[in-house]
Amino acid sequence: MKEDSEALDEVIVVGYGTQKKANLTGSVEAVKGQELTKRPVMSTSLALQGLASGVTVTSNSGQPGKEGEAIRIRGIGTMNNNDPLVLVDGVASSLNAVNPNDIESISILKDAASSSIYGSRASNGVILITTKRAKTNDFAINFSANVGLQTPVDLPKFLGAIDYLELYDLASANDNRNDDGTPGGVVYGADYINNYKANMATDPYRYPNTDWAKVTYKTPAVQQSYNLSMSGGTDKLKAFVSMNVQDQEGIFPDTKMDRYSLRVNTDYKFSEKFSAGIDFSGRYSNVEEPYGADFAMGEVRRTAPIYGTVNEFGQLAYAKLGTNTYATSRKEFAGYAKDRYHEGLVNFKASYKPFDFLSFDLSYAPKFNWKTTKKHQKMIDYYDADGNKVHTYPMKQTLDLIKEYTLNQDVKFLINFQKSFGMHNLTALAGFQQITNYWENEKAYREGSKFSYDQLNAFPVLNQRGEGEANEWALQSYFGRVNYDFNGKYLLEANVRYDGSSRFASGHKWGVFPSFSAGWRFSEESFMDNIDWLDNAKLRGSWGTLGNQEGLGSNYPFSMDINLNQQVVFNQLVAEGYAANDYAMRDITWETTEMADIGLDLGFFNNRLNVVFDYYIKTTRDILMSMDIPAVMGYGNQPKQNAGKVRNKGWDLNVTWNDQIGDFYYRVAASLSDVKNEVIDMKGIVKNFDNIFTNREGYPLNSLWGLQADGLFPTFADARNYGITQYGKLQGGDVKYIDQPTIDTDGDGVPDAGDGVITGDDYVVMGNTIPRYTYSLDLAMQYKGFDLGLFFQGVGKRDSYIRDDLAWAFNNAGNVQEWQKEGMWQEGMTDAAYPRMFIASANNIKPSTYWKQNGAYLRLKNIQLGYTLPQSLLGDFFIKGARFYVSCQNLLTFDHMISGYDPEQKENGARNTMPLVKTYSFGFNLNF
Repeated sequence: MKEDSEALDEVIVVGYGTQKKANLTGSVEAVKGQELTKRPVMSTSLALQGLASGVTVTSNSGQPGKEGEAIRIRGIGTMNNNDPLVLVDGVASSLNAVNPNDIESISILKDAASSSIYGSRASNGVILITTKRAKTNDFAINFSANVGLQTPVDLPKFLGAIDYLELYDLASANDNRNDDGTPGGVVYGADYINNYKANMATDPYRYPNTDWAKVTYKTPAVQQSYNLSMSGGTDKLKAFVSMNVQDQEGIFPDTKMDRYSLRVNTDYKFSEKFSAGIDFSGRYSNVEEPYGADFAMGEVRRTAPIYGTVNEFGQLAYAKLGTNTYATSRKEFAGYAKDRYHEGLVNFKASYKPFDFLSFDLSYAPKFNWKTTKKHQKMIDYYDADGNKVHTYPMKQTLDLIKEYTLNQDVKFLINFQKSFGMHNLTALAGFQQITNYWENEKAYREGSKFSYDQLNAFPVLNQRGEGEANEWALQSYFGRVNYDFNGKYLLEANVRYDGSSRFASGHKWGVFPSFSAGWRFSEESFMDNIDWLDNAKLRGSWGTLGNQEGLGSNYPFSMDINLNQQVVFNQLVAEGYAANDYAMRDITWETTEMADIGLDLGFFNNRLNVVFDYYIKTTRDILMSMDIPAVMGYGNQPKQNAGKVRNKGWDLNVTWNDQIGDFYYRVAASLSDVKNEVIDMKGIVKNFDNIFTNREGYPLNSLWGLQADGLFPTFADARNYGITQYGKLQGGDVKYIDQPTIDTDGDGVPDAGDGVITGDDYVVMGNTIPRYTYSLDLAMQYKGFDLGLFFQGVGKRDSYIRDDLAWAFNNAGNVQEWQKEGMWQEGMTDAAYPRMFIASANNIKPSTYWKQNGAYLRLKNIQLGYTLPQSLLGDFFIKGARFYVSCQNLLTFDHMISGYDPEQKENGARNTMPLVKTYSFGFNLNF
C-alpha cells in the first residue's frame, strides 16, 4: 500500500523529545501555531479553544487581563487543582505567558503513556509548547497587525422606570397578600406612577429613567496587537527575535490591559559534536480597572432605573443602596486597582553528541515573576435632587499595596540513545531534573487620608497594617523511556518517573509513576496489500499512573504552624506566648491517577480522510480532601487527608477531510468527545459548597444540589390547600417542591415516604455542570488568493444554574429584566419561566431544579475572510508575502440560556463578572 509519507513522517513533540506521528503509541494531539493566529484574541488559551478533542477551554469574563480561562483535558478528576501542566520549550509556564505568534506547535498529551514521563505534575494532562527558531541561511522578517472592536456578546435587557414601578407594586401586593387571597398593600400606587410618567421627559433628574447597562458599559472598545519577528543565521549561529505589543480596552469604563513581550531564541554550533543555546523571554503586563470593577455586572443588576447618575447640579445621585453604578464604575470617583506583572525566563542549554546514536543535554532555566498590586479606594459623596449631601461611601479612603516575587529554577540533564539494527529500531532516554521554587510577598495598608493622593506617606499611620510571608518547595526527579519498533509495524514504549517532593514528610516523599503502551500498524501487514483505499491503520493501547500534589493548600502540611504572637492569660495577666495554628498531617501522600486508553488511527483515500478515536478510563485515588476537626481543638485549618476516589470514562473522536479540486482547496475537521465523571469514594464525607454544589459518592464532581421542583401552584387555593409544608405562606405562582422519601414505613431500611415538610433533607442532586459531548467543526476553503474559514464550537449537554441577581427581580433592591416580566406566572399557570412577581420570598429562592438551565450551546467562534496578494504585485517592494483579512470572534450563539447570561460562564461568580465579548477585527501579515 502506498502511504502519504508527509503526514505519517510528521514529527510530533512529546515529553523530552520528538517522535514521528506514525510511531506514536500514546494519545497525543498536535496543533500547528498558524491555527492559533487565525483568531483575533488576546490570549493563547482562547486561541486554543476547540482545536483539540477532549480539551475544554472556557472563559468566565470579558474583562481585559482577567478572562479567567479554565483548561480541562478529559474532564476533571480531583476536587483540587485540575489545571494541566504547561511547558514552554520544556520549562513550566502558563499558556497565556506565550505570544501566539511565537508558537511553532502545541502538543497535548492526553493519556498516561504520553504524560507519565512528567510523573507527579501530569495527572491533569500536559500541554507542550514549542516556540519558533531560526533556520540556517534563511533570513526572514514578519510584521503583523490586528485592530478590533469589541462589544458584549449578550447584555441583560432591563425594564424602564414605569414598568419597574408597576411590577414593584405588583410584587408588594403579592408579598403582602391577605389570608383570604386578596392582594396586599402597594408601595407607590397609581397616582405616583402616573405623575412619574408625566414628568419623566421634562424633569429627568427628579424622575429618572436610567438604562444602567447602557450607562455603565462603553461600546465599542478597541483592541490592538502588533507583532514583529526576525530570524536568520548561518551554519554556526542562528537567532529568532520576536516583539509583541498588545493594547486592549475593556467594555467597562477605565478598564484596560497593556502587554509587551520579547523573545530571543539563539542556537550556536561550536562543532559537529557540541552545540549550545540561550533562550530569553520577557513579558510586562499592566491591568487597570476602577476599584469596583470586580462587581460590575452585579452592580448593574442591583440598581433600579428610578435612580439617576447625577442630579441637575452635576453631583452624583444617591441610589437606594447608598451608591450608584455610574460612580463605582469610574476611576475618577471610585479610585482604581492596578496589577503589574513582570516575568522573565532564561534557558541555558548545551548539547554534546559524541556519536550519531548518543547525545547528552544539559539545561538550566531560572524564571522570575514579580507582581505588584495597588488598590486606591476613594470616598464618594452622594446627593439628592436638591443638591444636599445625603450619603458618603466608603466612609474612609484606603490604600492597599501588595508585592509578590517568585523564583523558579529548573535544572535538567538528559541522555538520549537512538540506533537501528536492521529492521529493529531502538531509542532510549534517561534523565534527571531538579526544580526549586521560592515565593514571598509583602503587604501594606493605610486608611483615612483627607487628600486624594495615592501614596502611603499621604495616609496617617493609625490603623496601618504591614505583613509578609515566604515559602519554598522543591521537586527532584529521575526518569526514563524506552521505545522499540520493528520495521515501523510493531511499536512498544515504556516510561517511568521517580519523583521526590519536599511537600511530604519523610517516608512519603517519593512516588513512582510508570506507563506502558503498544501499537500495531496493521496496515503494514502483507494481508492488507490489496486494500488500496486504506493507507494507514494503527491500533494503540496504553496504561500508566500519574501523580498530583497540588491539593495540599500548603507547602508544609506535615509541619505544625506556630503563632509566635499568641496572647495568653497567665496568673490573671495577659502575656505574649505561642500556640499551634494549624493541625499537621504527616502521613499524607500523592494523589495517584491511573489511566487506560485504547485508540485507533485510520487514513483513507491517500490520507485525505483521517479518523482518530480513543476510549479511556481514568481513576484518581487518594484525593486530598479537607478533614473536619472539632473547633474545640483550637486549630485554624482543615487539614488534608487522602480520602477521595473519582473515575472518568470517556472518548475522543477526530475526523478530518482534505481535498483539492483544481484551484479550489478545502478542509473539513470535526471533533467530538464525551466524559462521564463519578465520585466513587469519599470515605463517607459529604461536601456541600457555595449553597448549590455538592460532592458525594455516586455522582459527578461539582453536582448541582437543591430541591426538586414540581412546577408552580396554579392558584391561591391550590397553594394554601397543599398538604406539604414549604417555606412561608404559599400562594399562586410559588414554586412547588416534591417531598422526597425520608421515612421508612415498611421497615426494609429504604425510605419510601415523605415527612410532609420540605427541609434540607429533601435536597437531591439536580444536575451535572461538567460539559458533555463537546464538539467543534472547522471549515477552511481557499481559491487562488482568497481564503475563508469558519470555526464552530459547542457543548451538547450541560446543566447550568441561575440565582441571585441573575434570576430574581428586585434582588438587593435591584432591577427587573425583560424575560422576568414576559415569562412571569399568570393565574392558573402551572409552568412559567418566572414565578409570581415577588420582592422577598423564602420559598421561591431556594436552590431547586426550577432555576436550572440548559447549558448546551453552539457558537460560531470565528469567521475569517482573507486575501493574499499575488507575488507579481509584490516583486518591486521587497515583500515575499502579504495577506489582509477581516474576522469576527463569537459572532453567533445558539443556546437556551436566559438573556444576559453566557453559557460559557461559571455558575459561581457569573452574577458579577463582565460579559464575554464579540470582536470585529481587521489585520494583515507582511513577510520580507
